[in-house]
Amino acid sequence: MIRADFKKALLDQQGATVILWTFFLASIFLYVAIAQIVVGGRGFPVDPGVAQLARAVLWILVFVDLGYLAWWKKRYLSHESILESSSKTKTFRALQGHNSPAEETAAAVVSTYVTRKIVAFAIIEAIAVYGLVIALVGRYFWDQYLLCGLSLGLLIIEFPAKSSLESVVHRLETIG
Repeated sequence: MIRADFKKALLDQQGATVILWTFFLASIFLYVAIAQIVVGGRGFPVDPGVAQLARAVLWILVFVDLGYLAWWKKRYLSHESILESSSKTKTFRALQGHNSPAEETAAAVVSTYVTRKIVAFAIIEAIAVYGLVIALVGRYFWDQYLLCGLSLGLLIIEFPAKSSLESVVHRLETIG
């Protein structure tokens, strides 16, 4: 059984995850601003052939990242994988006040969930970074806008909703 105050500590991790999610989201707007300020109308003196090659390679990496994100979510963000492999994750300091094996398991599961969610955010963020590089190297601003928009959309989809974490904790309570 999980005590009410410890359950609150578990669910409070959603707030911390939202804060991190907000930083990932804000950085996308920062990338657009950096490209506008640094490149502006001048651009970097990069050979057009090199810029085109970089653009092509980075677009390939975008599709690789999208595939990797889909695989990551299926393999590591499913409730089953989180419950099965949570013993391998280090428990967050905020959740080390557990008093029973059920609470210890819950702390490990929530720590695993949050950690894996952050990894998904980072994979998504890489797409926006590719857009920044494309804009800096080749002045392909529309590519950057498209990739930043894609990252924004994916981050919105991956928003760490309270209901998602609650369902993980509820599932733990029904199992244990």
